[in-house]
Amino acid sequence: MKHLTSGLFIIGITLILMVNMASAEDRYVIDKLQITFRTGPGNDRKIISLLNSDQKVELLEPSGDWIKVRLQNGKEGWVLQRYLTSETPCRTQVALANQSIDQLENNLDAAQKANQKILADKEDTGQELKRTQQELDKINKAYATLKKGAAGYLELKDRHEKISTRLTKQTQKANDLERELNTIRKKKYVRWFLGGAGVLLLGFILGFSSKKQKRRSSLL
Repeated sequence: MKHLTSGLFIIGITLILMVNMASAEDRYVIDKLQITFRTGPGNDRKIISLLNSDQKVELLEPSGDWIKVRLQNGKEGWVLQRYLTSETPCRTQVALANQSIDQLENNLDAAQKANQKILADKEDTGQELKRTQQELDKINKAYATLKKGAAGYLELKDRHEKISTRLTKQTQKANDLERELNTIRKKKYVRWFLGGAGVLLLGFILGFSSKKQKRRSSLL
């Protein structure tokens, strides 16, 4: 705020100096005086009117102690040069300074209003940022929960795949063992069959041999 006030003060001083520069070719009736405004350069010329202190005139044509001037209303006439001054009268300077001060105050008021609006916008932006941060926190929590659930799902899926693979191997192994057992059983049955058949054959041979021997004995 101090920088803003200083800047406005500098602008006001600059405006005053610009006004003084713009009126460098103008003159003012000196303070506390009325002078004659005549039709020509001489005291014998007709007086048009009286000019008051601080009245502004435009220089046109000098002639000795006299100079032709133009009033702000466009009238032209002659006045004595010694009653004119190039310096801006104090009252005019004060009026200009007051105008500059009024302008600075207006500018300051506008700047304060703009500053208040900026502060209000900043507060609104802060509230919006807070709400956005809260939404972001909710999203992060939801994401963390989802990520955790997904990790559990992936872990369960991996365990399922491993168990399925192990079950497949165990099933295959069981099938292999079952086939091997069936093979062993078949071989055992064959051995039992062959053993039984051998025993029967042996019994038949022995029975046949004993009958043959009995026949021989009876013949003797």
